[in-house]
Amino acid sequence: MTPHDPSPHTADVHREPSALRDGLARMATSVSVITTQVATGRHGFTANSVVSVSADPPLIGVFLATTAECHAAFTHARTLAVNVLADGQEHLSTLFATRGADKFGSAEFVRGDLGAPVLPGAAVVLEGSVHSRHVAGDHTMILVDVARVRNGDSAPLVYQGRRFRRLVAA
Repeated sequence: MTPHDPSPHTADVHREPSALRDGLARMATSVSVITTQVATGRHGFTANSVVSVSADPPLIGVFLATTAECHAAFTHARTLAVNVLADGQEHLSTLFATRGADKFGSAEFVRGDLGAPVLPGAAVVLEGSVHSRHVAGDHTMILVDVARVRNGDSAPLVYQGRRFRRLVAA
């Protein structure tokens, strides 16, 4: 087969909307809990869509569904923390993805240097201030100017194929 030949598994996402989700599920991603503290309290959500944007200035992108329960809080947040979950913290991923759950009742979060809740034991924590927000389809892209990095000792929690995976050294 040449590079120009379509794969037998090619799908038109406009005709088969589930094809995009199925294709993206093949990608391995880290799992993060994004947190903030605003006047209404602590808020957070699970994300596997955190990307590096720029080294200078140090920007990352976080994507939040406009239908998310905490969307309003994150539209007002000035600072946030990206808590990259460690292997073994699957329960927190599920908890922070559950609408109406007591998200901060199952883990001891501490106040980060910039005010957002930080999870001790995370693989890495990126703390920063909101640089800008942009509507991107059914999500809001939040660009974060990273000010602090806390590196943990654990391997990150990985999600691929709609399940949690464990990293294995090659």
